[in-house]
Amino acid sequence: MKNYDIVVLGGGTAGTAAAKAAVAEGASVVMFNDGELGGLCILRGCMPTKTMLHAAHLVHDAKHSKTPGVKAQGVEIDFEAVMVNKDAKVARFKAAKLSGIASGGYEVVDARARFVGPDTVEAGGELYKFEKGAVIATGSVVSLPPIEGMDSVPYLDSDGVMAIKERPNSAIVLGTGAIGLELGQFLARMEAEVTVISRRKIFTDVDPLVVDEMERALMDEPNIRLVQPSAPVLIEKTESGVRVTTKDGKQYEAEVLVVATGRRAAHDGLGLEEAGVETERGRVICGTDMRSSNPKVFVAGDATGELLLLHVANWEGRVATLNALEGASNHHVEDRLHMAVVFTDPAMATIGMTEQQAKAKGLEVVKASAKWAETGRAITQDVQHGVCILLAEKATGEIVGSQILGPRADDLIHEISTLMYYRGTASQMLEMPWYHPTLSEVFMSLARDLESQR
Repeated sequence: MKNYDIVVLGGGTAGTAAAKAAVAEGASVVMFNDGELGGLCILRGCMPTKTMLHAAHLVHDAKHSKTPGVKAQGVEIDFEAVMVNKDAKVARFKAAKLSGIASGGYEVVDARARFVGPDTVEAGGELYKFEKGAVIATGSVVSLPPIEGMDSVPYLDSDGVMAIKERPNSAIVLGTGAIGLELGQFLARMEAEVTVISRRKIFTDVDPLVVDEMERALMDEPNIRLVQPSAPVLIEKTESGVRVTTKDGKQYEAEVLVVATGRRAAHDGLGLEEAGVETERGRVICGTDMRSSNPKVFVAGDATGELLLLHVANWEGRVATLNALEGASNHHVEDRLHMAVVFTDPAMATIGMTEQQAKAKGLEVVKASAKWAETGRAITQDVQHGVCILLAEKATGEIVGSQILGPRADDLIHEISTLMYYRGTASQMLEMPWYHPTLSEVFMSLARDLESQR
């Protein structure tokens, strides 16, 4: 039996954040990881997809310029080179990550650990006891939809798309979440004919103004066909690829099938029952202190099955470790901001509540919105699609939410994140300087609108 203050199951973002926090507090730490170190974001998620999308957006902008007098000729796509560049970037990010792990001050065991008791795990034939706590940070795996024929046809999940070297001529993408839209747009802008099918409309948890604008943007994409809401009920293999039949009897065929219907927490084989860790619908039951039903076992990152986001995983890993070491719940993951980004073009970024969510909580709010195509800086850039929404509590003017669909939404959302973190108000926004002409100054106009409604 080997004894440690903290044991961490999983070597991705949440796991390394948990281990780092424990070492900083002087704790003894062992981290278990089976397979490639580095985490989903670096290896097969955030970083490679953004590299691929950057190339795809360059191609689209060059071939479909909306600026009068500018038209590119002879744009060539070397798909294999695009993917080789992606691999090179991944190798670079991975090397940096591994360097941090190597100098982290904690032991790393190349094995998958499983609980064999409320304070003990087994890995590689050895037992490890945790004196203070264990952090489950085993990440997530692809979740396949229960569609007839799904198990009898070849398909690509997000990992599979990362590995292809030749661009397919056509593709059917199942799912309109962040992964489905990003991968679908990447393939389409690489000049594959793409059909995106979803049982739900896109962005079901955002303001209808955003949904409408994104649908119009996708309709303008030359190689994308959006089929939604329409539930796929049958998948069949054909001589040239795959056929998908939807509930209304319509059929769609393509060379490859891309499944992007979500991910689930990777809890298989962890022995959660042996540790007394309760789950519900595949998720470990926990609060914002990340503590499970076993007071010495915590969960963080994708393993929660909740917000599968890197910045959240970092926060959760640190909170889990600190609460384990202190034997209390003094630390909590912030659950008010809820920032998320989809890196399509136009990009979509959200934070806080929507108008519908605020009203459901009994909060009286005021809302201001502006279409990018009607704002100064965006007009100079010939922006065609997008909308910006700002929400404030009516009584106080405190900013409680924002949704941005448009250019640089992924960066602009941090201006609102900062305001909300410090509980800023619309009136305070009007006291701030806003440089002209910039995309950011739309917030000044929206704040002025909010104040007039109050």
